[in-house]
Amino acid sequence: MTRRSLLDPQARSVCTVLAVLGAAAFLIGLKLAPQRALAGFLLGNTYFLMLAVTALVFIAIQNLVGAGWPVLFRRVPEAMTAYLPAGALGMLVLLLGSHSLYHWAHHAAAVHDQILHAKAGYLNLPFWAVRAAAILSLWMAFARAIIKNSRRQDVDGSVAHTHKNKRLSAAFMVVFGVTFTLASIDWIMSLEPHWYSTMFPWYMFGGAFVHVLATIALLTVLLHRRGLFAEFNEHHRHDLGKYVFGFGVFWAYLWFCQFLLIWYANIPEETAYYVLRSSRGWMAVQMLSLTANFLLPSALLIRILSKKDDKTLIAACVSVCLGRGLDLYVMIMPSISGAARLHWLDLPIFLGLAGVFVLLFDRAFASAPAVPEKDPYLVESLHHHG
Repeated sequence: MTRRSLLDPQARSVCTVLAVLGAAAFLIGLKLAPQRALAGFLLGNTYFLMLAVTALVFIAIQNLVGAGWPVLFRRVPEAMTAYLPAGALGMLVLLLGSHSLYHWAHHAAAVHDQILHAKAGYLNLPFWAVRAAAILSLWMAFARAIIKNSRRQDVDGSVAHTHKNKRLSAAFMVVFGVTFTLASIDWIMSLEPHWYSTMFPWYMFGGAFVHVLATIALLTVLLHRRGLFAEFNEHHRHDLGKYVFGFGVFWAYLWFCQFLLIWYANIPEETAYYVLRSSRGWMAVQMLSLTANFLLPSALLIRILSKKDDKTLIAACVSVCLGRGLDLYVMIMPSISGAARLHWLDLPIFLGLAGVFVLLFDRAFASAPAVPEKDPYLVESLHHHG
């Protein structure tokens, strides 16, 4: 049995208006400031696209290890994957505007720049487009297959669907490791085509994964407050809080390691990236990102009782979600604007994509029962630490 929408008509209207205004701002921006409009679109689309695919990673990990405790709210990350097709369409938009965004996309750049000429075999638009199409197709195919099995189990209750999803999850994790690495390099790191870092895909994953954990925790707690997931208890909150705390530390570790290794080696090709992001106002944004992603959530969640408290967990998760946006802002915008200045296009475009994400999440969540009642691990989840 499916449910009705989570959004009331007013909330749905707000999300729709945000999406329309965001699209209008983007189209106006393409006329007035195309490079900044595309950079803002890249930021927003990457924010929600990686949120969607790492939600599938969360599901796959739980499938692989046979974890029962998150089954109660598994529909939350499943619904988050609904943004994947929209994110793929967004990457097509970025492909069409790639000459304004990526310096290497200009043929003349490879002719006059020895470094770009050496990288031209990899950094060229046809190959970039093929890689993006393959990456997004694989992500969507695995999401469709895994969620389809989950829905089928709602009908027949067969444990065979659980075993099949475990096999699919194992294959997906291998594919994800390769495709996420390529996506991180192609979509974000190639904005600075002279720069390179072997830690960058790890850093991107650390930020994306703590972000999805915080979003899952935030949405689950909020939905519980609205009357869903009646059996959701302090032990579920505690485990989600541990996840957010632990991977927040992991993200900070990767942030520090990448910075320290580049600072210590002092190789000009590497240090240029941080020289720009340590001047012209960007250091303040970096410190805000570090505070929002690590310092504040860690301070809030370091105590066991704090992880079990709704308000504290919500505050920590909101901080991480804001911090992820700042983190991507620092990765993308210095390559485009130089100085740290908030452009009038940045917020409308991001909020427009946020409206699209919420609408897609709501539709996907309403398309199936809120709790997978025939999952064999559900009993374990309902009585988590009971």
